[in-house]
Amino acid sequence: MRKVRVGIAGLGTVAQGVLTLLGRNHQLILERTGLSIDVVRVASRRAKEVDLLGADFSTQLSDLVTDERVDIVLELIGGEQEAHQLIQDALAAGKRVVTANKAVIAAHGNTLLAGDQGSRLAFEAAVAGAIPIVDALQRSLVANRFRQLLGIINGTCNYMLTTMELEGISFDEVLARAQSLGYAEADPSFDIEGIDAAHKLTILLALAFGARFEFDKIFVEGIAHITADDIRYAAELGYRIKHLGIARQRQSGLEARVHCALVANDSLLSHVDGVANAVALSADAAGDMLLSGPGAGAEATASAAVADIIALAGSTDTRETSPQGAEAIQRDQDNSTSGETQLLAMDDIESAYYLRIPTLDRPGVFAKVAAILSDSNISIEAVIQKEVKAGKEEVFIVILTDTVAEKMMSATCNALGELEDVVGSIVSIRVAPTD
Repeated sequence: MRKVRVGIAGLGTVAQGVLTLLGRNHQLILERTGLSIDVVRVASRRAKEVDLLGADFSTQLSDLVTDERVDIVLELIGGEQEAHQLIQDALAAGKRVVTANKAVIAAHGNTLLAGDQGSRLAFEAAVAGAIPIVDALQRSLVANRFRQLLGIINGTCNYMLTTMELEGISFDEVLARAQSLGYAEADPSFDIEGIDAAHKLTILLALAFGARFEFDKIFVEGIAHITADDIRYAAELGYRIKHLGIARQRQSGLEARVHCALVANDSLLSHVDGVANAVALSADAAGDMLLSGPGAGAEATASAAVADIIALAGSTDTRETSPQGAEAIQRDQDNSTSGETQLLAMDDIESAYYLRIPTLDRPGVFAKVAAILSDSNISIEAVIQKEVKAGKEEVFIVILTDTVAEKMMSATCNALGELEDVVGSIVSIRVAPTD
């Protein structure tokens, strides 16, 4: 039997999940791995009525760094600045670190994973909860070259879009429900504006495509512009609306974007509902696959964090426990000035589009719309034109287009908006890539 001594930073939902999991499955982990995971210290701003499994408690995070008994620091305090400092200090002290903090990794991964210290930092729990996507990219699929990655990587957004579809309720109604259920915070902007998903996509880009950790270069849109009408019309066209993180390797560079997209009904990804997460990968050797499961929650995230503890404890030379590790990530990033890993500007992205155009119910309106699309060399794949609702003067023209460059679609929407028959904002939603 080997022992590893852990110090936990934080006593929030995930930290309590880790304590519960270790308390319940300590013997199981020992039987499967030969490893005894002992929690020796917990540091948090305030104490809670939680079983600390015999660990000492303190209110100073620095105690985790100075306590010589602590082999691995498990950072679960959230936020960015304080967590980043703790991770830095622990690594500088020669300790190993496990974190679930996607914001810190996305913002500081280039430095935290540089050199030998990168092999002492594990972050499976930072992306997609219990889904072992980081392990898959660093180990199981490390020999593959990836063509595309599509991810439903924010459970709050997925729950809200699923509920809007099933019940036909408005965005505001479903947001209030998500907050009441604890799926969304009182200030939900981190989730519904796409920031959380962009942090996670930044990490996946680095692991799968060798891009630098550059969160500020990711194109980000949220879900607040989506209506129950859009979800219903998408269904009539054979699609569901999902909030996706998208990375695609093109000849001209690498796409990296977070936004809502129409996902075809025959895609496995379209059937991932509720708070679940999923990542669809296309690789040259392994082919196409979908990894799906709980994307958040106390014990789901705890499962990933404990797996990282076991991996880091697996060898005294921790580089052996992280095959891709700092060296491989850094090697890929050293080549990031090449065309292969340059991020494409959003204007250069090509996609099919869903357009919802509010117009007056007049003869010849569709002909005017079609003429503008034709002048822009945009082909129409499908059209839905609804009757005027009682008490309304406007009618929606819904169009599904062929593939077109983002820059051209933006210009075309501006031209459509100048028609006197168009009486409101045009909603455009990209269609998820399939190739």
